[in-house]
Amino acid sequence: MPANVKLLEKQTKHLTKSERLAREQAENEVMPVRPKLELQPPNYVKTDAKAKRYWLEIVKRMDGVSILDALDGEILAVYCTMLSRRDATHQLFTRLLKESKAKDTDPEVQAAILGKLDSLMTKLQGQERSILQFADKLGLTPSGRVHLARKRAVQATGDVGDDEDLFGD
Repeated sequence: MPANVKLLEKQTKHLTKSERLAREQAENEVMPVRPKLELQPPNYVKTDAKAKRYWLEIVKRMDGVSILDALDGEILAVYCTMLSRRDATHQLFTRLLKESKAKDTDPEVQAAILGKLDSLMTKLQGQERSILQFADKLGLTPSGRVHLARKRAVQATGDVGDDEDLFGD
């Protein structure tokens, strides 16, 4: 695993002026100074304790990473709500699984529980697929970050993408 990178301001090693200048320039290119983003969760996230916890955790982890902007707040809210719903579905699945394994469970009841488990598993898989799609769009996955980085690089250079010139000006 690679070593963590230390910012120039936190280094205690003595650098020459040219090394310090090169390091400073490289840091500025990679980590531009941007205003701190203050995303506020919508009311439906504030009323769902788990969704709010996910919101706060994601925003905290993304501090200093300039992936999200103010327009992504609603998508992040939907993502956090989906995580909360997935947790509730998983809890129900776990509870039903324990009931199905109980020794005193009637075989007919056990068959009914297994049918419910099957439909819950399908629902969980669908929720997880949607969660991954949203995470990718928000740049919370490695491939999502690569996609966003490429998009920003194209915008910065002013190059036209494959499909961006279809309609012309």
